[in-house]
Amino acid sequence: MHVLVVDDLKEDRFIIKKLLTPRFNVTTLSSAPEARAFAMSRGFDVAVVNAMLREDLDGIALLRDLKAICPNNFLALACTCHPEPSRTRKLLQAGFKDILLKPFDVNAFTFLVNEGRA
Repeated sequence: MHVLVVDDLKEDRFIIKKLLTPRFNVTTLSSAPEARAFAMSRGFDVAVVNAMLREDLDGIALLRDLKAICPNNFLALACTCHPEPSRTRKLLQAGFKDILLKPFDVNAFTFLVNEGRA
């Protein structure tokens, strides 16, 4: 299973990749343009997208772009450390399956991935 992680914070990308690599093939990218270019040439099964990319599109706009680019269905998970109810509602309405809170919880991720395959 291939997991695409898009987060503008280098430390968060490193931690998520380290936690997931034993069980998943992981690609980490730091920006929406990188993610769009990647999606045009490669497929993935799960996208973990930071809800607020600092100098880029927000996670909602990036998800919209990824869905337009990718012919295959993928599980979309937002990742954030700011789980305000209104923001969470917006993310779910935009098409994210669920929200992962930072710090990244590999058990919550695994549960959502397994649930998404059921």
